[in-house]
Amino acid sequence: MHAKHRSRQRRGAAMVEFAVVAPVLLLLVFAQIVGGLGIFRYQEVAHLARDGARYASTHGGMYQQEGIDQRTGVPAVTSSAQLSNYLAGEAVLLDPSQLQVNVSWTQPTTMPTYAVWNPNLTPPGYSNMQNYVMVTVTYQWFPELYLIGPITLTSTSEMQMSY
Repeated sequence: MHAKHRSRQRRGAAMVEFAVVAPVLLLLVFAQIVGGLGIFRYQEVAHLARDGARYASTHGGMYQQEGIDQRTGVPAVTSSAQLSNYLAGEAVLLDPSQLQVNVSWTQPTTMPTYAVWNPNLTPPGYSNMQNYVMVTVTYQWFPELYLIGPITLTSTSEMQMSY
């Protein structure tokens, strides 16, 4: 009989415990989901920076000087806007309006060309300095739970001009 008396006192205790634990548990689960989405978006920004550097290094000045851009219909990269248009098509699950791309070359005064490694084979009038392209991708991310403000994700990739 004494056991029956205890069960009457504990009636509804599980519901009260669930009501206390459930909000905390749901907050932790949603925070992990949003954190995972943030990691995905940063990896996507880093991928876009690497892909943009590769694309800009292979579609540079020599690509345009040799007329390959006219034969293939793929324009040479000479500005950030051209590279931004290319990367907007490569982005997955990113808002293109929040994506900013900046491209620069180590020899900005001349048409970006690839480096000549052997100084004995350098044609007259060309510099022996190696030319690199640097692509910086910035993305303004607004987390889905709106618990914190916007987060700026930035990644930079540098690659030697190869064509």
